[in-house]
Amino acid sequence: MKQEVIHLSPPLKIISFLLIAVIFVTSASYCMIMNLPIADIMKNFQYNVLVILISMELFTNLIVETGIMQVIAVKLALRSNGNKKAVLVLFGSMMFVISSFLNNITAVMIILPVIFVLLKAVDLTQKYVRIFFGALLAICNTGGASSPIGDFPAIIIMTSGITTFFDYLRRAMPIFLFTTMAIICYWSLKISDKESRELQSLGVNLLRARHKHIKLDKKLLYALCVIFTIMFLTWSFAPQEIIPPEVVAVLGYAVAAAVSALLGKKIKLTIDFKAVLTIASFLFMAGVISATGILDRMAFILKDNISDPRLLLITIMLITSILSGLCSAGPAAAAMMPVIIDLCQTTLSSQSHWVAIAYAASICAGSSFFLWSATAGFILSAKIENADLGFVWGAGGYLKYGLVNYVIQMIIALYAIILLV
Repeated sequence: MKQEVIHLSPPLKIISFLLIAVIFVTSASYCMIMNLPIADIMKNFQYNVLVILISMELFTNLIVETGIMQVIAVKLALRSNGNKKAVLVLFGSMMFVISSFLNNITAVMIILPVIFVLLKAVDLTQKYVRIFFGALLAICNTGGASSPIGDFPAIIIMTSGITTFFDYLRRAMPIFLFTTMAIICYWSLKISDKESRELQSLGVNLLRARHKHIKLDKKLLYALCVIFTIMFLTWSFAPQEIIPPEVVAVLGYAVAAAVSALLGKKIKLTIDFKAVLTIASFLFMAGVISATGILDRMAFILKDNISDPRLLLITIMLITSILSGLCSAGPAAAAMMPVIIDLCQTTLSSQSHWVAIAYAASICAGSSFFLWSATAGFILSAKIENADLGFVWGAGGYLKYGLVNYVIQMIIALYAIILLV
């Protein structure tokens, strides 16, 4: 099975690139009007974030070439035997693991064909499909937040210096794993699985027939697992000031690509440059906003009016989650980072590791609120529509599921922070 290339419709493609251009032009124009030297802003530009994102996306492409994603997806589908609750539990768990360590958008695109075949064959209802993909989108976010290399906001946190790779991982993984389990359990209770066993078996047999020729390149997979393990251990235990995370990412991919080439695999340097440009625009905009001093004044006002550190952190979490929901995770993460750094260096310096987790949890919850808030939101919506599942899954249809996902995540995050900080 070949990796599916994401094709956006012409209007959506134009709008997406127009948004990138508007962010860059508006930010640059503001700098010139306010006499802010762009060269000084670019000195603090977080190139390391882009380097890690690109390297890990390319590494994910190598993993995909082994066929492991398709093999796991088919095995899980067969294991479910067409049971709708089992499908949600198994594929939700798979997405959490994949999103924790690899590019979640690529992973979603790889396993969607398997999911679509299975869902079409088990007499699906609109309610079930909405629940399934609503939960899957939220789980992509919790998985990405559970690891320092899982998603854009987590990478920003890791490279900010307020915590280390291992300190983030050992705190974030249990919390976001529990959150994922809560999301799966809640939505499982909303699913009815009364279809006949004959119909479910028919769907499983159809899936087995369509994907029986998938081959797994075990030699390449084992080699990539060893390389990734070394990268992971280096991120966890090597001092960042000696071996920066972006250097580990680049070297790891270079070695992985060399090994893949030696094993006769064709190296595909396919990158979603639109995503890279979008994140670059967010980082540039955040640098401009930071240079204005607005965020510093916000941090000062909050610290001046809220003396209780725990209440201060909860307030920051709520503000961040709302911004993430309205503006999406990328710009919210980039814009609020200076405030978080200031708090970690002053009022909450003794709890900076937990502040990083609270920040990630609030971004994660906000990005599950609206369809446009999540990285994979509109891409997933387009794929569902093209799959001809019998309905259009847009922003309005997702809203009530997003609200529930947001509430579940924020309750768990706030409760954890109240107990642990």
